[in-house]
Amino acid sequence: MSFPTSNFLSACGLVSLLGASSLFAPPARASDYYRHVIFDNSLTAGAYFNSRGMANGGSYLEVKDRRLPVETRTFLTPPNALRLQWESRPGGGWEAEVRVDGYHNRSPELIGHNLYFWCYAPSAIAAGDLPVIVLSDASEGLQVAELPASFTAPLPLGTYTGDIPPGRWVQARIPLADLPSASIYPFRPQFVRDIVFHQGRPDGVRHTLLIDEIRVGDDPPEEKSPSPAVPERVRAMGYDRHIEVRWDPVNSPALARYIIYRSMAGHSSPSASSSRGPSVTRIFSAKRESPRSTNWLLRTGIIEHRRFHNRPAPRLASSTMTSS
Repeated sequence: MSFPTSNFLSACGLVSLLGASSLFAPPARASDYYRHVIFDNSLTAGAYFNSRGMANGGSYLEVKDRRLPVETRTFLTPPNALRLQWESRPGGGWEAEVRVDGYHNRSPELIGHNLYFWCYAPSAIAAGDLPVIVLSDASEGLQVAELPASFTAPLPLGTYTGDIPPGRWVQARIPLADLPSASIYPFRPQFVRDIVFHQGRPDGVRHTLLIDEIRVGDDPPEEKSPSPAVPERVRAMGYDRHIEVRWDPVNSPALARYIIYRSMAGHSSPSASSSRGPSVTRIFSAKRESPRSTNWLLRTGIIEHRRFHNRPAPRLASSTMTSS
């Protein structure tokens, strides 16, 4: 089947939808997604808008316009992750803050008893050389004068991750009950607004740690969650300036998100391009390329809890779109 387009310069070649099961502790309902998420992906290129970073006294923290840089080559879920690159010196300090996105009408209360996020180090990092972590329920970091804002005592991240091996994603799981208040007001974990990483041991070595999928939630059941069904009726339509891909929603409580893969025409291997929550059933591509025929092939796989498992699945649909 072909879709002639008059002005569209076709972009995508291959798209795959991956149903993600309880990799991030499954949400109770699709509508609860943002009652768990603190960071999933950055909409802005270069630096993450809802972040802040600073260093002093000879210590170093990589920042762009005083914000944390975005990593686009290595990530847990596409298209990006956060990059912490630091060097801790005696007498110095640094802090990197990740804020909850306070979009309009977002529920102020998060649901869950644990803080989860994933870490990746290109080179090994010993547990004692990792940062310490502080949580705050203030909108602007460690505020002490805003009733009833509060923050927690610093907690060594390495206590919960151990040594970070090179080239492998490791999940940090921190019970919120382990984070006592260090301010004059009680800490309210359900209203956490900031995750703050601080300088730990001043080892004088530059380290890089990628961080992705920061969320609050609860542990999934011990038994393996059922695999979400394959998305059905996947179809692609070409328009003047974009391509729209739609699919029928998957009705599964274990579904956390869809991972979308695509390859440009002329490239045989697909790459992860984006991810979407379970309530999303369409994506758009508006990238321009030179005129050419593009083939669409859609397949699915599963991501299991606490590990990746990209399992091939039957071909769902294909179509050829030729620009005129």
